[in-house]
Amino acid sequence: MTRFVIACLMLAATGAYVLTHPPENLAVGHGPLAACPAVFDGWNGTDLSFADAVVEDLRADDLLIRRYQRGDDRVWLCIVYHRHRRYGAHDPRLCFESQGYLIEQPGRTRVADGRGAALEVNRFVASRGRDRRVVYYWWMAPGLATSDAGAFRRALALRNTLDPSSWGAFVRIESQLREDDRNRAESAAADFAARVVPVLPGVLGAQQP
Repeated sequence: MTRFVIACLMLAATGAYVLTHPPENLAVGHGPLAACPAVFDGWNGTDLSFADAVVEDLRADDLLIRRYQRGDDRVWLCIVYHRHRRYGAHDPRLCFESQGYLIEQPGRTRVADGRGAALEVNRFVASRGRDRRVVYYWWMAPGLATSDAGAFRRALALRNTLDPSSWGAFVRIESQLREDDRNRAESAAADFAARVVPVLPGVLGAQQP
């Protein structure tokens, strides 16, 4: 009986500590990404969490995981930010495949960049049972936005040599595919990407050492 009481007291004490000392969410943007807007022309964002082990594996200097919703449409935004390093050019297809998704229709598409032109981004469909998502992704560095991981690595390596304060980032946008309206997911991803692309250079380059 005594052991049971002690165990209950320890559980209660642990619960009280967790309530008064909640774990830090590492995916809400604590550096430059804190300036990423939570609203984009009707798209309203909600911060999401990310497992500590995954965060450590990314070795990011800042990280943002956020879900945006506009009416019945939802998209997910992931930004992995690095400073002073050459990390960040990982292939997101491997992340999805490790979670049991099948990669379909890999290729590239173009989204508006807010300057009357278009940015080429990578695109694929990730499928796991009834869960199907259209995924856009690309990389960014000062003065550069590209779908080419090799070009990103080369640019970042050069910039790190010339400018110690340089940065690099990986950007991913996802939208849920619906069986009754597949074009809607593509339109949502493209629309949201077009609103994010013009804003990110200012967000990512806002805080220099």
